[in-house]
Amino acid sequence: MASNGHRRGECREGAIVRLPLDGCADFIKILQSEGRCPATLALLRGSAFFSDYTFLIEGLLEDNLQFIRERLDDATCGIVGVDVPQGIVADSTADALMGSIVASAIVSAFMMPLLDPRNGTPFTIYTASQDNEAALQKAGVKFYAPTEKLGFHTDGMLKNSAVYVPRYIGLYNIVIAYNKPGCFYWVPFADWPQFDEWAGVLGWNRTYRFAATPIVYAGALDHVEKAAARIIEAPVFWRDADEHQRAVFMNGDLLGPVDDDGDFDSSLIQRMKRSIACDARRIVLPQRQRRLFLMNNTAGFHARDLFDAPIPGARYTRSFLRSVASEGPQISA
Repeated sequence: MASNGHRRGECREGAIVRLPLDGCADFIKILQSEGRCPATLALLRGSAFFSDYTFLIEGLLEDNLQFIRERLDDATCGIVGVDVPQGIVADSTADALMGSIVASAIVSAFMMPLLDPRNGTPFTIYTASQDNEAALQKAGVKFYAPTEKLGFHTDGMLKNSAVYVPRYIGLYNIVIAYNKPGCFYWVPFADWPQFDEWAGVLGWNRTYRFAATPIVYAGALDHVEKAAARIIEAPVFWRDADEHQRAVFMNGDLLGPVDDDGDFDSSLIQRMKRSIACDARRIVLPQRQRRLFLMNNTAGFHARDLFDAPIPGARYTRSFLRSVASEGPQISA
């Protein structure tokens, strides 16, 4: 597979589960018959939206339910791709909506999602177009611009000013309007030989300041609204008092340790990221439309290639759903 930006060390192919078309269509028909199929994603509100359909969702996954759980909890894995088929309904626009509903239902089988604070949905929608990518860049959100390479990182969340690392995350690509979408990468902590070395360099539970990556909501093509960015304090490497749990917080721009005495080497974080990119054994999955990535965010880093060669005339260049588990270790007070 060709790469659009990430140098590769040793790679292995990631597991991909393909949902059956008839099962997805039947699931949607049941939602429709019970008046529970939302007309837009904005109406899919609440973390328990699919709570009455657990049995149906598990039936849709069949034996793959246990397979995915085992892969997510395997320290040497931690990621699975799930493909939602096209053709659930005949109309292509409606089919994109139905695929997103199915993907959100699958996510609900593995986590209780944190609700988007603006919309009350169990995911946040990110949308880019050629018209609003300039606005994305102006807003300072390079990580959500499709043509920017996204380096290895983990995801975090804030609850009442405390920093948490969500246990699981889900990313579902609704639209990728590029001829060369590249690949998605996952590095399990267990497959990074320098993990303990870098934890020693940066310090277990040593608090750092980060300029958090701002969130952007894109609605109309020419309108981008930026949620407020903030400085947060959290450790890069965290473990609990009994050393039974550990997590890594690496998101946004690391500014330096809170207890900095002026001797902190600001190049350390870039050197660490190069080590992850070049020395670790990574899992590779191609990026494509209607593919859901489920990840154990407390067990690995993720990254993606840049998107290249946009499809001429496409209204949207990329649209995706991001879900994060409401549960995960609290790593700061």
